[in-house]
Amino acid sequence: MRALPVLCAAALVVAAVLGPAGVVGWGGGVGTGGSADPGESIDQPTIDGEVTIGSDRSSESAGNPAARIDRNGGIPQAESNGTDENDTRIHVLGPPRNRATTVSIDHHGASLGPASRLETAETTAEIGTAEIIERVSAAETERERERRLVAAENAIREAETTLYKRQHQAIEAHTNGELTDQEFVIELARISSTAEVLRTRLEVLNALASETPETDLQTESLAFRLTVYSGPVRDYAVETLRGGASPDRIAVETHADGMVLAAIDGDQYLREVYRGDRWDRAAEGSGRDSQRALDRTLSAYPRIDERSGSADTLGTGGVTRVTVPFDGGRLRTFVSAGDGDIFIEHQQRDLEAFDDGDTVTTTQDGIDLVVERTYPAGPVRVQAIDRTGGDPIANATVTVAIADNDSREVGTTDRDGELWLLSPDRPHRVTVVDDPRVAWISEIRPTDLPRVPEPSSESE
Repeated sequence: MRALPVLCAAALVVAAVLGPAGVVGWGGGVGTGGSADPGESIDQPTIDGEVTIGSDRSSESAGNPAARIDRNGGIPQAESNGTDENDTRIHVLGPPRNRATTVSIDHHGASLGPASRLETAETTAEIGTAEIIERVSAAETERERERRLVAAENAIREAETTLYKRQHQAIEAHTNGELTDQEFVIELARISSTAEVLRTRLEVLNALASETPETDLQTESLAFRLTVYSGPVRDYAVETLRGGASPDRIAVETHADGMVLAAIDGDQYLREVYRGDRWDRAAEGSGRDSQRALDRTLSAYPRIDERSGSADTLGTGGVTRVTVPFDGGRLRTFVSAGDGDIFIEHQQRDLEAFDDGDTVTTTQDGIDLVVERTYPAGPVRVQAIDRTGGDPIANATVTVAIADNDSREVGTTDRDGELWLLSPDRPHRVTVVDDPRVAWISEIRPTDLPRVPEPSSESE
């Protein structure tokens, strides 16, 4: 697969700290990247308080900013397999266990280059739709018209298969280091845009078929399969690449045939997971699969079931989509026929309602610093409060350093003294600079992933 051209606009300089497979880059909210930590020259800022870890599912203890964080000598806790009844967090679909992954958090922003490529691809596809209309309309007999309609439908079916292969190739190329994060996200955005054009083309074909006696195209299953190539993070990426959203950072994780994407869009946390190893494309479903898919979803996400409103299901062609609204967000899963595995997860959650984090606090240099850590690629809230007056510290610079890497600026606090980040998957340091004051917490470890249980054959 030919790699897409690397974006070279100055505004899109990648500031992520990239590493080997399984290593995460630095997380971020809206802001500029790549600046050195203003407090980097200070070896150890004066500490006038201790780091305190609040109610914690990992049983970690209090420590100081540079040392002890848990009782296991710094060894992260084992990941949960979704069986802890005391864990009240909402589950997430994760990558397969014991599978090598490539993980990073990169910077993507509006740029004319990728926007032009997106628009060019869509324009080309729309021209193709117009040509199909013209070709069908030019048929001299009803039989020839029907033949051309069926041929157009088959071409879209082949195009969907091509999209599936392109997505698989892109995931594989990113995992192998042949595609950068930015190139990978752009390719996913192009695939998503193409799928939407093909769905529109199917609607056009159905309209033409309705005007053709005794012609009934079977497009429902195909149209539904094309929805697999969209999702909240990809939609956000398309909007960003077209210049309709502020630049932000997107967490990217890939493995052999799957990916995890996450982003912060305004006041929402977006998560999108694809597990190709769980999708049986050859399986055919039936109406009774809807209830089974709903039961499977509610069983995999028990906290969703407790907080949800009415759920709905829609399925055809071996795939059932389950949508479950709940307090503070929405869950959507795609369930494969055959073994009935969940192979796609979409989560959209209001940041203010996100309560799955563990609080870490310190007081230094007159700053109360609060960091609500969470699982890798989850949303992390950073808050800075003036110790003396109790007022939020706005416009304070926030930096993140992963392990022994240099600090990178990830944004500034808002008027409430807050900034939302995406969590790295390794120990990291968060620093807040309200010149000349500096406060920081080191050795912040992400919590374990509240996993959707894997089938027994995958969890070993």
